[in-house]
Amino acid sequence: MRTVGDKTMPCHPMPESSRLLDRVMNRLDEANEHVDGTLNKIDYLCFTADVSKNETFTYHQAMKEKDKAFFVEAMEKEILDHETRNHWTLQSRSTIPSVTKTIKAIWSFKRKRFPDGRLNKHKARICAHGGMQQWGENYWETYSPVVNAMTVKLLLIIAKLHKLESKSIDFVLAFPQADLDIDIWMDLPIGFEPIGVPPEHANKYVLKLNKNLYGLKQASFNWYEKLKTGLMDRDFVPSEIDPCLYLNKSKDMAVLTYVDDCIIVGKSMENIDAFVHSMIHGPEKFILTDEGSIDKFLGIEITQRENGEFEMAQPFLINRILSLLDLEDNGYDTSTNGRLTPAAAQVLNKDLDGKPRKKEWAYRTAVGMLSYLQTNSRPDISMAVHQTARFCNNPMLSHEQAISRIGRYLRHTRNRGIIFKPDKKKGLECFVDADFAGGWNQNDPDDASNLMSRTGFVIKYANCPIYWSSKLQTEIALSTAEAEYIALSSALREVIPLMTLMKEINEVIPLHIDLPNFYCKVWEDNQSCIAMATGQKFTPRTKHIALKYHHFRSFVQGPNPKIRIAYVHTESQEADIFTKPVKDDLFPRLRGLLLGW
Repeated sequence: MRTVGDKTMPCHPMPESSRLLDRVMNRLDEANEHVDGTLNKIDYLCFTADVSKNETFTYHQAMKEKDKAFFVEAMEKEILDHETRNHWTLQSRSTIPSVTKTIKAIWSFKRKRFPDGRLNKHKARICAHGGMQQWGENYWETYSPVVNAMTVKLLLIIAKLHKLESKSIDFVLAFPQADLDIDIWMDLPIGFEPIGVPPEHANKYVLKLNKNLYGLKQASFNWYEKLKTGLMDRDFVPSEIDPCLYLNKSKDMAVLTYVDDCIIVGKSMENIDAFVHSMIHGPEKFILTDEGSIDKFLGIEITQRENGEFEMAQPFLINRILSLLDLEDNGYDTSTNGRLTPAAAQVLNKDLDGKPRKKEWAYRTAVGMLSYLQTNSRPDISMAVHQTARFCNNPMLSHEQAISRIGRYLRHTRNRGIIFKPDKKKGLECFVDADFAGGWNQNDPDDASNLMSRTGFVIKYANCPIYWSSKLQTEIALSTAEAEYIALSSALREVIPLMTLMKEINEVIPLHIDLPNFYCKVWEDNQSCIAMATGQKFTPRTKHIALKYHHFRSFVQGPNPKIRIAYVHTESQEADIFTKPVKDDLFPRLRGLLLGW
């Protein structure tokens, strides 16, 4: 027992090698034991906010975790899955070519969780050490495309807007379903030995890979080519704009591939089911699971409302963000400590002479989670999140407080997302705006990065936001008109290929567009910018603008322009919310126009 004043306190010695966290928990356990003859009410769970949120482990790390037994079970399942599918063959090391170098096997472990943070399962993945491969010897091509975020959002919205049937599927052990195009040998994974072989002779055996194992340099390329061939053999044609979107006109179906996940959208569930059946029982024998409706694809909840409206939200992700920032259950009163806007009036800068951070939560992790949130369902925090993302390398107290402010804003709007209110008459629209040198600060007038203007735009289809962006321009604009023109050009780089993509989809699934007179209405609040974009005249103040910003001029000119630029009053400019911290009285109005609440 240890004496504390006139009281005695239990003492439970711990090994010197114990982790700091274990020692702290042990002391709290001691404090909880009858300090004064009664049960102490200390609840040490409040300290877990400062514990690392790491959920991914190496082999040696996983074996030190308290739940290592579950990781061992996952390892056994992983090895069994590979062996039952004949993904490798056990061979004597003496049988492989003498000039061939084996590559190592690497274990990767993770606690996989549901979107609300609940534990789903313990996952173990055996990977080949691709870093030991040599280009030209055991791999060549490595590139595989990744789906555009705009295409994902567009297809989700089209499915709901046009009341289409949908389904999502997940390929089990996707990469190893593809064949290898070259012989590769791998060392035995740690923790496993050949059956019937003495442990001291286990290193005399290697695994010859029969399939496309995770971790190989060419793994993603091989899988994409196999999936692409399987889809094209079933009369699907890849989009010219996004190679991860496949269209089948005869079946009125669209398939969007996202590594090992697929979204299937079509007019008939019978055709969708027939397609999935053909993938499972076809010559490729794809192994997949039917994940059902796309209403919760990638953690995004889609809820149907009245009058054809629907809402996309991510409340579970917001709850995880609040937990990370220690804003979940810490006694904050929402009415007094909440925030009406996600960003303070002053734009963030480097603040090199500012105070250091106080909190211990991972700044970069918070930015990553907030970025995923704003990309999918909360465009109202885009500008605030982007300006905090600029300072991940050296965050100061001011940057930490900016993250906390976003969290406090989300705390009282956690159950909200985007309410889509379809309006077939509006077609394709784009609101674009810029904030000219809004980051300039008298305290740091010589930092050129503070003079970069900010571009903001949102693209809407039938009054439904499908893509938005808030980012700094890459060069210093010399006037408000030039900043607006650069922003307009950046927005139209997304709009023009999107129009082509929508024409492709329209051949399979009729959209609310008027062909052949399909055009995009662009709303701009700067008259000088509109004159520069639509007129032929160049003045000495505008002729210096680089040619890369004139790429869209052929689309805005002629008797039937594909891009039609019109003026909108600043107070109705929906993109204003992406360019600068909006005042408390204007923010709710712009949010209502953009998010519907």
